[in-house]
Amino acid sequence: MTTKLKGVVFDMDGVIIESEPTHYQAICEAMGDEMDQSYETFLSKCTGGDERFAMGRLAEMSGIEYDESIFQEWSRKKAIAYKRLVGESVTAMPGAVELVCSVAAKFPIGLATGSRRSDVDAAFEVLAGGRLKGVFKSIVTSDDVPKPKPDPATYARAVDRLGIHPQNCLAIDDSPNGVYSAKKAGMKVLGITAIHDASSLRDAEWHLHSLEEVTLEDLINLFEG
Repeated sequence: MTTKLKGVVFDMDGVIIESEPTHYQAICEAMGDEMDQSYETFLSKCTGGDERFAMGRLAEMSGIEYDESIFQEWSRKKAIAYKRLVGESVTAMPGAVELVCSVAAKFPIGLATGSRRSDVDAAFEVLAGGRLKGVFKSIVTSDDVPKPKPDPATYARAVDRLGIHPQNCLAIDDSPNGVYSAKKAGMKVLGITAIHDASSLRDAEWHLHSLEEVTLEDLINLFEG
């Protein structure tokens, strides 16, 4: 007997919104010139978690010593910079807005992200003219869980708030940490390989380079086939 698809939980950065360059630029502004790591290093070693994980890794690799008060100052500056940068230019990942809206017309959908709530609100205020505001029935950010991805709490809480069982819910994520989080929460996963290749997302059941390549019916057939 096939398992029926009853809901979908999306990651945000790199799945719905092309925001990794924006996060990196905001972090550069927040941390200052001592942070000397490239965007490529940020993508390969610092994504898939929350900003504490990202800035902590960047500080370590840059040889920057910091304490909690310095991190909080970085975080404050980063939030201000991110809101400004997103307002100036925000781009949806190819096919993302269309797929989110088509899935939401049939199933309850959730968002499971390592970003802060303020970053999510700033992005959805302007992305696609605000089309995604109010679409998600469940939004879980790094502010809502004690441990971010790869801990399963982010996806587990997002599914729980949808009121469905994890085995009936599909996760769509683009990072190794995100895929691991969703799998540990008991979900099947579609891995998006725009940044990390399929070998890095090997725990996902399926892989696609872009959401342009998939429709709602495709998701149902993948999940239930």
